[in-house]
Amino acid sequence: MKEKQQVKTIKKPVNRKVLTKLIVRIFVLLILTCAMIVGAVFSGEIFSYSYKLGIAYSGGYQVQINVFDTTVENPDGTPNGDNKKGLDLLRNKLDPLNNSNLYLQTLGHNGLELIAGKDLFKSYADLKTDIQRLGAIYLMKGDGTDLLVSDKERTPLSDVISGAEAGIDKTRHPIINLNIKDQAKWDAIIKSLTPSQGSPEPLYIWTDIGQFIDELRHDTDNIQAIATNFNVNILPNLSGTDNINVRSIFDVSYKDAGQGGIIVYRNLLDLATSGMSHPELVKVMQEDSFRFTTVSLDKLVIDPNDKKAIKNQYIDPLRKYLTGIINYTPQLKDKYKKYIINYNAINKGTTPGLNSNQIATSTDTEARTISNLVNGGLSGLKFVVRGHTTIPPVVSRNILNVSMIVLGIIAAAICVYLLIYYRLFGFVAILTLAFTIILTLYFSSLLGVQISPESIAAVIIAFGIALEGNLLLFSRYKRERYQNGLPYEPAMKIANKQTVAVFVDALVVLLVLGLSLFWAGTNNIKSFATILLVALIISLVMVFAVARIMYWIIIKLRWQEKVTWLDIPRFSLLTYFQQKKHPHQVVNGEAQLLSDRFFALPTTDANEAAPNVPDQSKKPHKLRFKPKFSLYNITKYSPIVGIILIIIALIIGFAGKANIDSTIKPGTNITVASDIWRHRDDATAEIQEMTQELKHLQATRGYNFSFNLYVIKADDMSMGQQLLVISTNISGSNFARELLSSIAGYYGLTPEDPVFNLEKTSPVMETYILKTAGISLAIGIACIFVYTLFRLDWAQFIGILCAAVFTLAVSVSIVVIAHILLTFEMSIAFIAIFGFAWAMGAIVMARAKQNKKLVNIKEYETFFTYMSEHRAQVRRLRRAKKVYMQEEIKKLMIANPNLKQKEVKKEFAEHLKTQWKIAKDLAAKNKKEIKLINKEFRKYNYTHNFLQKIANLTIKQMLRHCLTLGAIFAIILIILAAFSGSVFGFNITVFIGLAIGMFSVLFLAIPIWVALEKYRALNKIRVKNYLDSQRVEIDEQIVAGVND
Repeated sequence: MKEKQQVKTIKKPVNRKVLTKLIVRIFVLLILTCAMIVGAVFSGEIFSYSYKLGIAYSGGYQVQINVFDTTVENPDGTPNGDNKKGLDLLRNKLDPLNNSNLYLQTLGHNGLELIAGKDLFKSYADLKTDIQRLGAIYLMKGDGTDLLVSDKERTPLSDVISGAEAGIDKTRHPIINLNIKDQAKWDAIIKSLTPSQGSPEPLYIWTDIGQFIDELRHDTDNIQAIATNFNVNILPNLSGTDNINVRSIFDVSYKDAGQGGIIVYRNLLDLATSGMSHPELVKVMQEDSFRFTTVSLDKLVIDPNDKKAIKNQYIDPLRKYLTGIINYTPQLKDKYKKYIINYNAINKGTTPGLNSNQIATSTDTEARTISNLVNGGLSGLKFVVRGHTTIPPVVSRNILNVSMIVLGIIAAAICVYLLIYYRLFGFVAILTLAFTIILTLYFSSLLGVQISPESIAAVIIAFGIALEGNLLLFSRYKRERYQNGLPYEPAMKIANKQTVAVFVDALVVLLVLGLSLFWAGTNNIKSFATILLVALIISLVMVFAVARIMYWIIIKLRWQEKVTWLDIPRFSLLTYFQQKKHPHQVVNGEAQLLSDRFFALPTTDANEAAPNVPDQSKKPHKLRFKPKFSLYNITKYSPIVGIILIIIALIIGFAGKANIDSTIKPGTNITVASDIWRHRDDATAEIQEMTQELKHLQATRGYNFSFNLYVIKADDMSMGQQLLVISTNISGSNFARELLSSIAGYYGLTPEDPVFNLEKTSPVMETYILKTAGISLAIGIACIFVYTLFRLDWAQFIGILCAAVFTLAVSVSIVVIAHILLTFEMSIAFIAIFGFAWAMGAIVMARAKQNKKLVNIKEYETFFTYMSEHRAQVRRLRRAKKVYMQEEIKKLMIANPNLKQKEVKKEFAEHLKTQWKIAKDLAAKNKKEIKLINKEFRKYNYTHNFLQKIANLTIKQMLRHCLTLGAIFAIILIILAAFSGSVFGFNITVFIGLAIGMFSVLFLAIPIWVALEKYRALNKIRVKNYLDSQRVEIDEQIVAGVND
């Protein structure tokens, strides 16, 4: 009993090295898992508070703007500025990083139209202020003294400063570099700040003082604090005239509901301190009737380039109080310190000094914004808002939330699929994919990129590529495990080695494309490129590094050996149930390798005999051969449908029936004054009546145009308070005049009446963006070409290029045929489709290259030698007729040396005619012979053409991945389309394009590659045969020389 007990207590010695490795591996696995989960939670929480939505999801403002040139005398006060130059200045001012969701187009000769998302600005008042800010620069002391003003005149700012640009200093901090035009004058200004005793004063560089005062009196959030400061600290210290002038800045009028809606005149400073509650005051200030009566914005503006602008009766009394107004409360300081462009530098004690033209800023965005503002002010152009309208979101917040919930359910279903089908590896894939998406969204909010259909498309593409990277690894692992019978660790090593390069190829293609678009793109294209680059870089790290490390740790822990259910199953669920139903039927898994599937090639003797004339004893019907169906066989028919669609789209395009939006082509706006179109309180009914009238004109007169009606709330009351704008895509002047006449006739007026205004619109900004996108896309394709040649070969590159171009052409054709509106956003959809098709092409061609390596060089040479000999024999038989006649003519010329060829043909015409009949009989006989030879070759080609077998195997392998990705894309994009309103066309276009891209690569790129590879191989064989024949001739000559 004791002996037995003693035996039980004996323990094997613990291998501490193995135990340490086990603990470290489990610890690393847990750390990576927890880090991704925690990081996803925190990133998602930060994103939920800081994200911004684009116009499609948040709505926006549509603003019409007049452009004035202050450098030219303008006595009648009408807009006289160059709107194309103004468009560039305004775009740079509102979007310094060129990545915001806004659009600009010209209106007539002196107007602009802006569409901007609501999330870019706190309110319309902020947008209006940013538009109308002159960018005027004032060099002042701390007490408000203007250093450019003398007793007699002002020194124009343009004489001192010629421009500004953003940059960085030696410590890599953002700065503004002022381009000093007159260095002596600049140094004199700096010296004036240095007193004879004491430390020098800081230089205050103010901008837009007039706009600052105007924004101050419109500030509904802080009006009570502003009123208190003026009533307590400023007005009591001013003399009678100055006191009256400053108080008059705040004189207002509005309709008083408590007095029956009559217009009353008050002072805003008194209203804010009279006991009226803040909500009541805000309600008064937001009424349509609320106006500042005595002092308009023009009276507050000081032109820094006007030599006569020495005094301003409203601004001068406030000069020494300006800094105190900004610093009165923290809220005011945060909002208005932007008007002192070197505010942060003053606080740091780093203001410009002698021979210094640098101003320190906090961020690069701030440096760009201020430098663009300064350049705008020096240009002499002034922007005045004509009117605006609010654009409702295409997708409301409730619908967006519902679509996100549905997408969450779909994402959960995808996770369940990955867990069931790939099990433990699927769980790792879910973690990495989820963390990739959440981290991408987090960085998008950090970089200020708005959530728009374009950014969602970029995320979907990156998600698809990341998922494909995991699926490629799983597929290869299954093949090595179950088909080749390798253990777990070697199978994972080979799978990792074979798929890393494929995944990296796809990522590099998209990265190059994204970098080229980011480098030269602007607006939504740059937003798309930013999201794409961020998502791809994160995907590269997560899929290429983190996921592979976790897979390798799992293999090393040998959990699959202990619990086999954790490993990837051999068969899919459908195949599993088929096996259960038919247990004796062999169900094939992955296609066998080419080396195991090839038939034995003919021997050398057989190859030599093949080109000879077939045995005449064989009957023709015995040579009939019907090949079995394969996926490669349908590739010859796949481009036909696409070509038909392209032809139909071209016909529609040339007929002018394509539905092109005015944002990417010139158009016409017709404006109707409110006194004409507004007769009832219900404006919606009148807009519907005009819509019906326009549709009636389209039907009765055959007008082919698209239109959009909206109401502009006018800031300029010259044409009334509300203007009806009929925006069309009509580019012809005669057509536009006819439409204006019809509209004027509808109201019983003539087109010449001043209540109508016709303006041509030109999408200068969008045209410029599309041009730069095209140039950057061409540069990207050139870089991809170099990379593809380095990684693959020229035949594969041409196949990928043809498939990508075909995908793009078919996608555009479907959009044109379906009459989907071609907007500016569609260009981004087409770029995304093109890039995804190219990335998928790189993946498929890399797989084809791997499959091709399974063929040894002997099989390669044998097949193409036989094909070369077959072609040579067919060519010889086809040329037999011509060769026969040439030989006859040659004989006659030898027999008659004194005659030329033309004379021989004329002299022996009858003889040659007889020989021609013999040659025709020979050609007819050879034609039948060629037919028999080709039939025999087709049979041989089917059983021995390894290129087609490679193509068929590649298509079969990648079709599963494409179907999986296609199903996921279909679910995601159809859900987005169902809840997308007018963005429906964009989402459907992306879905159609991605689907076409995947299958074009399989059924178009691969056949093109096979054809070009065949051509290349035949040329190699011909060159080899030629060199061999030359070598034989040399050897024969040497032997002949020895024999002599």
